[in-house]
Amino acid sequence: MHIIESIRNFIAKCPLLKDGCLLNVDRLGDTEIEYTVDGEMTSPILKKYVDGSSLRQFNFIFASREKYGSDTLQNIANSGFYEDFADWIETQSDSGNLPELDEFRIPQYIEVLSGGYVFDTNDSTARYQIQLKFVYYQDRRYK
Repeated sequence: MHIIESIRNFIAKCPLLKDGCLLNVDRLGDTEIEYTVDGEMTSPILKKYVDGSSLRQFNFIFASREKYGSDTLQNIANSGFYEDFADWIETQSDSGNLPELDEFRIPQYIEVLSGGYVFDTNDSTARYQIQLKFVYYQDRRYK
């Protein structure tokens, strides 16, 4: 299983996501409410061991398209969702509930790198997003 697929499957279990909404990869539509998991450019290897194994990272963005505008309460709710999502991620990581990986890959932790923020807006919706990092150990025997 690819790392991004594993992360998508993990996030799909989050009880904060609205039922019936799409959870895409590298794509966020124009309609509210949709979610996406997008990979980010980063060096995958954090540490290489003499036996060929390595400690690796996968940085990614979780984003959503939400209602947006002059309604302050709606915008507070959007920001509050990301605050709650960050708390959920931290709780999952602390309890060892991490994305599932293939044999010879062992999840270590997942962490939030930024708070949720508005990335792009139009007249009635906005893209909100949060940056995260997933760290895992990859044994030299992988593949």
